Amino acid sequence: MTEELNLVDCTRCTNWDEKERYFKACPHCHNTKKVIAPETVLCNMCGGPQRPLGTHNEQYSHGLEKASVEGGYDSYHLFDCTEYTFSFCEKCLRELFTKCKIPPSVSCRLDDIENPTDYARDLVEYEYRLWKDNGGHHQAYLDRKCNFVKDCLNRAEYTQLISNDFTENCCCEEHKELWGYGNSKLTKFIPNVLKPFL
Repeated sequence: MTEELNLVDCTRCTNWDEKERYFKACPHCHNTKKVIAPETVLCNMCGGPQRPLGTHNEQYSHGLEKASVEGGYDSYHLFDCTEYTFSFCEKCLRELFTKCKIPPSVSCRLDDIENPTDYARDLVEYEYRLWKDNGGHHQAYLDRKCNFVKDCLNRAEYTQLISNDFTENCCCEEHKELWGYGNSKLTKFIPNVLKPFL
């Protein structure tokens, strides 16, 4: 028995006119104008949504979707001639990576040649993201501590301005050289009590 799919309108080509649709195919829906409802794409590991629901990317693949593996003639843990299809969300993939005795190889298109990303650096940046999203970045700013590096105990000496707009990004003298944003500049630290006056 075939499972009936829950389909929704494809957001990628929804505004295409028929002439545009005639000359090119939408790689997302193959010109059917319909895609699988993102809330029905689930992770086999945690059972949660595979995609970032409620974002403009919810109709695009995330993590490892519909991966397949087949056992071979001398396989023990997977059976010969048997195919296993599964999906792992990004969070579950990260948890699998941390359990690996040999970490995965990492490459980033944004890397400079002299300072390539490895998994150790990738993990530090991921832990910083979690720390920031859980309020650590904001609390460090309120405590007048550097928040450019997770749990830095140094006093914040500089505040980052982006296009002359005040931010809560702040750093100490030690981490000042790590800043490198195109349209930003560092200025003397601005505490939150001064924010309403800027």
